[in-house]
Parts: sequence; structure tokens; C-alpha cells
Amino acid sequence: MSKIKKLKHIAHTNYVIDNIKYINFNIVNPNAKSKEYEQTIDDVLNNEKYAYSQLMYNQNPLVYVTTPLMVCPFGLDRKTNIMNLQFTNYKTDKLMNSFFEFIKNIEFQQMQYIGLDDDNSDLYLSQIRYPKKFDPNLIVKLPFSYNKYNVDIYHDGFPMSIFNITSFSKMTCDIYIDKIWKYNDVFYCKWKARKIYLV
Repeated sequence: MSKIKKLKHIAHTNYVIDNIKYINFNIVNPNAKSKEYEQTIDDVLNNEKYAYSQLMYNQNPLVYVTTPLMVCPFGLDRKTNIMNLQFTNYKTDKLMNSFFEFIKNIEFQQMQYIGLDDDNSDLYLSQIRYPKKFDPNLIVKLPFSYNKYNVDIYHDGFPMSIFNITSFSKMTCDIYIDKIWKYNDVFYCKWKARKIYLV
């Protein structure tokens, strides 16, 4: 039995992007060692105390989705704990194009929610990269804490670890987003991997 069954197989088409909601939080005291947050109804863009927005979808505090089969062109960057997943042939592959549009439209929705427009869109850091001469890539972070990766990795042939993610590895992943953060006046919403199935 293939270990790809260990993924959740949640199709991006299950989501209605307009149904993603946000709950905003301010930081109580930015100078305190232990950070405390309080819910706020203030707008996001001009709120100096704003810290983050928690995503909500049907009472779930995240958007969790399974990617199509994608190529990781550069392998895992162990300094930053990120990998790039390529939207290969997204102009001609209907599934890949649909997934690309899904990611892109979530970002557009978030920018609109924050209150950004063409004049200040650089205040939101897209997780899609557009290399010259190549298809776009999605940046995916591998959560790392307490000196270990909080990601499950599977392969049908033999045991795998995160360090088996090399250039041009092919994989299907369960990925998620849970918060929009503001850092140095820039807004981020990073996709994170939860499970990886290497082909």
C-alpha cells in the first residue's frame, strides 16, 4: 500500500476563498519579554499595535491543502528551512493552473483585507516567486523547533528524512497557512509543510 495515503488529500477546490475569515490581534506591550496579544476590531493597515491575523475557515484555524505532484528545483535550504515547489507547466496543466490560481487568489484576498492597493502592494510579501525563463515557484517553510523538523516525510521504497529532499525531488505535500504576520512593516502569510510524500 502506497504511503501517499498518509496525506490528507484535501483538494484546493474544496475551499471557497471568500469564506476565509480573519481575527485580528494587537500586541499588548511590544517591549515585554513575554509577548501578550489581545483581540482587536481596529483596521489592519494603520494600526501601529497590530501583530497578526488568525485565519478561520469553517471554525478551523487554518487552511490545509494537498498540493498536486510538484518539483522542488533547489532542494531544501537548511539555513532558512524553506523549499520551492514549482508550478510546472501551469499554463497548460489544468490542475496545476487551478492550484496556482488558488494560491494567488488567497494572496489577493489577503492584500485586499489588509487594505493594500497597487500603490502599496510591496507591503505584502508574496510567497510566489517568478524566476526568469522558468515557471513560478511557491515558497514553503518546514517548521523547525526544539532542534527538529515538525514535518512527516514518506516514501514507498525506504525510510526517508528531510535531508533526502534534493534538487529536482518530486513530491506531493500537505501544506497550510494559519496567520498573517506583520514584521518590519511588511505583511507575511507563509505556507508551511506538514506532510511530504516523495516520489
